[in-house]
Amino acid sequence: MLWLLTITITVAVAAALYYAASGRVVNAGAAAGFDATTSHFRLQLAEIEADIAAGRLAAAEAIAAKAELARERLRQQKEAAATAAPRLGRLGAVALPASIAGVAVIAFATYAFLGSPNLPSEPLASRADAAGPQMSLDDAVKAVEARLASHPDDIKGWSVIAPVYMRAGQYAKAEHAFRQILALSPPTADAETDLAEALMMQNGGNATGEAADLLHKATALDPRLVRPRFYLAADAMRSKDYASAVAQWQQIIALGTDADPWMPTAKAGLTAAEAGRDGKPLPQEPASAPAAAPAPAAGGPAQNPAILGMVNGLADRLNKQGGTVAEWTQLVRSQIVLGDIAKAQAAYDSARKAYPKAADRAELDDLAAQAGLKLDGGAK
Repeated sequence: MLWLLTITITVAVAAALYYAASGRVVNAGAAAGFDATTSHFRLQLAEIEADIAAGRLAAAEAIAAKAELARERLRQQKEAAATAAPRLGRLGAVALPASIAGVAVIAFATYAFLGSPNLPSEPLASRADAAGPQMSLDDAVKAVEARLASHPDDIKGWSVIAPVYMRAGQYAKAEHAFRQILALSPPTADAETDLAEALMMQNGGNATGEAADLLHKATALDPRLVRPRFYLAADAMRSKDYASAVAQWQQIIALGTDADPWMPTAKAGLTAAEAGRDGKPLPQEPASAPAAAPAPAAGGPAQNPAILGMVNGLADRLNKQGGTVAEWTQLVRSQIVLGDIAKAQAAYDSARKAYPKAADRAELDDLAAQAGLKLDGGAK
């Protein structure tokens, strides 16, 4: 259909050009042949005007003389056009068709020699693949790493690869990437918090030492940023500084509304901090660990009541009300960090039911695969 339409348009354009140029003579062309006699007729007209002024011609005779002069000029114009038109017509009758035919012959001969008219059309899907080949995550990471090896000042490259390292659990590499970002750009609250997170994940989730300093810097740079305040409140709970934890949670709650997704977690943390301050049993704190449960590292995140409260509060809300893929991913990652693989598997299975399309949960599936979860609810 496309070729038929193209040929039809080409033929129509060629016909229009042929009609417009084949032996047609316009007035400008005919008048051009009279330039040599124009001065003669003007002189005659000037003589008539002079006779009128001198009184040698009456008004009626002057009008008749001018009319005769005009008729003579028109007659000569017609004779000149009649002699020029056949010459142009004969030229167009031969040259124009020959030119159009020559262009068509050259075009088709060139295509027959260089083109491949017998090949079938390539499917659109194949064309898209050829134009933009799919690249795996590992290949993309290697490409960015190669780029950064030769251009270590490429801040965009570090900004791209640092979160990938975090999701892959390569926290030492993530720390290096975040340090490069801070070295190449003015410090921001988010950048300081990102580096603190990488340090905390290498320290069992605890915000101590440099990580704590970075979190305090982040809150100073942006007092309304909630993320570093969460970590500081959790660290106060870990160190059993419940009075400080209460103040931290209250400040966090004051920054948001009930519509914020993190508000239930913050309120659960405040409840736990108030209970610890008042000497009451901490909510969400298990009375005794199951005998078969793996023992977490000393001082690790699984022993932090505030973190347990936040994770359990998020799990309850998602199981009752549902949530986004990002929230389910956060829950699965938290359960993995806590070492509770059974709960992580349950959360992942619930997320699969909520988002059955794999394209919607690519990051979650990648996280589950790295943690060794069952991706299909059956076999690994």
